[in-house]
Amino acid sequence: MSPDTSAWTPIGRSSNADFFEIEPGVLAVVPFDGITDNAATAAESIRVQLEYLQPKGIRAGVVVFMDRVAQQDSGARAVYRDAPDPAFQACFALVGSTIFGRAVSSVFIGLHPPRVPTRMFGTLEEALGWIREIVKA
Repeated sequence: MSPDTSAWTPIGRSSNADFFEIEPGVLAVVPFDGITDNAATAAESIRVQLEYLQPKGIRAGVVVFMDRVAQQDSGARAVYRDAPDPAFQACFALVGSTIFGRAVSSVFIGLHPPRVPTRMFGTLEEALGWIREIVKA
């Protein structure tokens, strides 16, 4: 799935993804197609998000488009489990519409769930509804 990011505000880039604000309280991580995610790239992802959120003093849910991830190793999953700051990263919504994207999401959630609420969704619209409920709570 390649989301249409034309209406979103770019907020950063790492070595394997672009980052956007979809709306206040909702960020998006759009990995480059076919990327491998490891501990170093996962740490970059968390850093980009926090460098945007912390100075503004805001909390947001994060949508991650999983269909574009070709591989995610245990080092990446450990970073995503331990590094998020619940004061700023309210939740993670993993969006995957392909069998492979959903499989990567399932492994991520099942083996190393982050310390913030994390769920898998088939569409961005489903993810946005859930994030809005979490962020306003």
